[in-house]
Amino acid sequence: MNKKFSLFIRAAGIFIPVLIILFSIILALNFSACSSRERIIRIGNQAVLSGDYRSFGEEQLVSMELAISKLSPVRVGGFDYNIELVTLDDEGNPEKAFLVAQEMVEQGVVAVVGSTFDGTTKVSIPVFDEYDIPLISPFAQKTDVSGTGDNFFRMIINNKQKIDNISGFLNNEFRGGKLILIDNREEYSIELVDYLEDILADTETGVLRRYSLKVDENDLTVLAENMLIDKPDGIFFAAGYEELALLVKEVRAAGLETRFITEVMGMDDRIFVFAENADLEGLTAVIPDPPSLARYSEDPKSVSFWQDFNNLLNDSGYKDISISGPGQYAPYAYDAVFVIIESIKKSNSINSADLISEIRKTSYEGLTGHIEFDSIGDRLDPPSTVFIIKDGAWVRYN
Repeated sequence: MNKKFSLFIRAAGIFIPVLIILFSIILALNFSACSSRERIIRIGNQAVLSGDYRSFGEEQLVSMELAISKLSPVRVGGFDYNIELVTLDDEGNPEKAFLVAQEMVEQGVVAVVGSTFDGTTKVSIPVFDEYDIPLISPFAQKTDVSGTGDNFFRMIINNKQKIDNISGFLNNEFRGGKLILIDNREEYSIELVDYLEDILADTETGVLRRYSLKVDENDLTVLAENMLIDKPDGIFFAAGYEELALLVKEVRAAGLETRFITEVMGMDDRIFVFAENADLEGLTAVIPDPPSLARYSEDPKSVSFWQDFNNLLNDSGYKDISISGPGQYAPYAYDAVFVIIESIKKSNSINSADLISEIRKTSYEGLTGHIEFDSIGDRLDPPSTVFIIKDGAWVRYN
């Protein structure tokens, strides 16, 4: 009996340490697995990824994946966190966007980039606001989207700021002079010129006259003759390049050499098809792109971004994707990810409420220029770029 008991004790002395070791290994493996699962930062990518406007969502997707490839993993609180992109298609539909936003919350995203349209963005803001999740938009430009939630931030210039920059340019160029303002009877053009007229009323530059013009319905000759009598210092026309070219041609034929100014709709190389170079000489366009992204940019960050975007697009073998390169909104989606991750690093937290607080304090030099946000989440003083036609080509205006 003593011998058996002695053998039992000896066996137990071997078995128990082995059992402890095995148990420790299992615990370590389980802890490691849990720890790995917990060390993930999920960022939402909400966009339209189907239908006629899918290219917008596709450029957002590729831009965000490019940014993540450069930023992951992120060190927070002494641990490395991998960044995971949660991509959902809201189809550009406000009702679907509301459901997508709820699903994003359920999937535990700490921040969201999106959505593609003003309407889908607007319905998503309160869903994320309830959970203190920041929503950063690379697309939404309507002024009334701002201020609808404490969690909203806009990467792109809004419509009001765009017109503010146009009025600033006009006032600098024509201070003390008189302008004629023309819209083309379309909603966008009318609203733009309405607001521009209101701003200029409080400046040293006066509005001599306001016209609403549908080029294919009006007698351009009569209008040109009226302008010849008015002799304005400048003519601002918010219209497409074809309409603009026809008006310029008619005014020049009447003998008026007044300078024409337009905005982004009128700046297009195809304008030279509809009017002679000599007639278009001096035509100026104030466009909402920052200098680092606008045409002819040699900014090193921009050049590197275009190359990296195209390399990722080609090397990753994206299936069923319609784009062949980055669109105009791609850099804003790219910068949005950097703003999120920089804010996580500075707050040393992946708590969404901490993240919102840090994003409000953002001061970051990004691909799209200097990034700061005002009290309602709009970009602070976003710049525009001015172009002028010289010798039959658009060049940057100095």
